[in-house]
Order: sequence, then structure tokens, then C-alpha cells
Amino acid sequence: MTLEGHRQSPFVELIGGRLEVWEEGLVRLSLTVEERHTNPHGVMHGGVLTTLMDEALGGVIASVRGMETMWEAPHATVDMNVSFLSNARAGDEIAVEGRVLKIGRSVAFGEAEAHRKRDGALIAKGRFTFTIIRRGE
Repeated sequence: MTLEGHRQSPFVELIGGRLEVWEEGLVRLSLTVEERHTNPHGVMHGGVLTTLMDEALGGVIASVRGMETMWEAPHATVDMNVSFLSNARAGDEIAVEGRVLKIGRSVAFGEAEAHRKRDGALIAKGRFTFTIIRRGE
């Protein structure tokens, strides 16, 4: 899916993620939880949430750095820490927002939150670190 010319990863498309907002400093993705997204207990698998958070944060860092700069010196996740605070079940719609905390020359930091849309409950909160890959250095 594209939004104003921004494309999300094929993997996020595969799992059903939708790009809702792409603006400098904010990226929001959403997903309607399906049975295929759940663990054996019937709740949304944590890997689905961390995928959406990683995508949102990668996108928001690109939005702040600028797309041309990002293509010249891409960034990649090197560390993530996610706390799962509530759950979601099939039929729930989830919104994930990413925000930049700091971007330096070789590292970027961000945080993401996942909320259940029907009641606004915070499902997960994460902090991620990205390396900025400077080619030829």
C-alpha cells in the first residue's frame, strides 16, 4: 500500500498491515486482527505487534531524515524492547504509532505504541534502536 508515495514493506502488506498516516515525525499503521494473527490462546501474537512497531519506527525515522538521505544511508533495527500490557483478539482493530526520540550521525532511537481502537487501550509500548549505515565508512 502507498500513502502519498510512501511504500511499506511487503511483509507488512502480507500480514494485512495498512499505512494510515505518513508525515514528518509521525507514522501510523493499523491492522484488523484475524485468527491467523493469534497464538494458541486466541490472542494476538507478539510478533505481529513487534513487526508493526518496527515498520512504523523505520518509517518515521525515514520521514525525519528525508527519503533521499535514507536511501543513501539506510537504517536498520539493532535493538528492540517491547512491553505487552494488554491483548487483542480476532476482530479487534489495532493502531500502531511510531515517534522519533533522537537521531544522531550513526544511531537513531524511537518509541512506538499499539492501541486497541475500540477502547483506546494501550496494548504494547516499545523502544527501538536503529543503526544508520554510512556506505564507504
